[in-house]
Amino acid sequence: MSHEIRSPLTSIMGFTDIIDRMESDPEKKKYLQAIKTSSDHLLNTVNDVLDFSKLDAGKLRLEQHPFNISEAIGEIVFAFSTAAADKGIEIKEALSIAKDLVVIGDKFRLKQILFNLTSNAIKFTEHGAVTIVAAASNRNGNHVSLKIRVADSGIGIPADQLSSIFEEFTQVTSADQSAESRRAIKGTGLGLPICKMLVELQGGTIEVASKLNEGSTFEVSLLYDIDQEQQTIQPPSQPENNGLLLNSDMMYKKALVIEDNEINAMLLGLLLKKQNLAYDLAKDGQIGWQMFNDNKYDIVLTDINVPKLTGDQLATAIRNHPNGKASLPVVALTATIMQDDLDAYRKAGITDVLVKPFKETELKLMLQRHLFSKS
Repeated sequence: MSHEIRSPLTSIMGFTDIIDRMESDPEKKKYLQAIKTSSDHLLNTVNDVLDFSKLDAGKLRLEQHPFNISEAIGEIVFAFSTAAADKGIEIKEALSIAKDLVVIGDKFRLKQILFNLTSNAIKFTEHGAVTIVAAASNRNGNHVSLKIRVADSGIGIPADQLSSIFEEFTQVTSADQSAESRRAIKGTGLGLPICKMLVELQGGTIEVASKLNEGSTFEVSLLYDIDQEQQTIQPPSQPENNGLLLNSDMMYKKALVIEDNEINAMLLGLLLKKQNLAYDLAKDGQIGWQMFNDNKYDIVLTDINVPKLTGDQLATAIRNHPNGKASLPVVALTATIMQDDLDAYRKAGITDVLVKPFKETELKLMLQRHLFSKS
């Protein structure tokens, strides 16, 4: 399901973004924005369904890496600042957390919890504010107890629905909501169940308190190990010019692309040309392997599910290459995001993974990271 939905989304979102950058007619740009909005909604729906499926099957595993809690919360506030402003409401943060506090845990999953809670809060709030309040208390110098509250001044949750709010495919409705209003509130009904499952997977708790027409507050409690080195995690350095790769050395670089989907190959080729990066295209892994042996490349970009020799099999062959090519960066372009698959890709020799559908800026940053990080 992931592959069959994400692969066409890659070309839909990619070509829409390219045309939007080229188009100047306001009416046409309005239509393109409609496509982008619908594509984003579809992608979010797919992500919810896949995450719920993995959680429900016990297939989702947590990462354990150092991260800065204040930075993680700040990124969520920044991400929703435009959406809140568009609705005429405020989004605030009140943190009682040391700015240099670094813990060991899964930053992505903490942000996913806060993303879902904040998204819901903004969705159901027409006036006032959404506030993220967080506090961390030290335990024995080795652990920190984190409490985060996401509070809104929205429509609230009827008392008779509070007990079922974390059930899958359930959405809040109230007697005084019109049918039109209920239809306008879109979603899978999986956001809160995913939050609950993610919190409990980390040994934490999530609670809700609400008053009808006054607002709701969701409180998450989690326990983290403190990173004893206390090194603040710095965000990855951004290339200059808003991520645009204008390095003149790009014209001297060449990529090998293995992609059997003609539309996605067309999109990727267009994006690489915009970066002034030369490339050769192979439509199956066997041809790709032959081209790799016959030519000199600086990077390999390969879909995983290509015929004859899959992307991970190709990576393994490259890592065993006897003629000084074994260290070449191999980036997997894949719609499969199960953690077990990602672990297998790394063991096979994949250097990096770019998950479909990816944005042009994500491709640019990936190329910058692997082609110029040492130059």
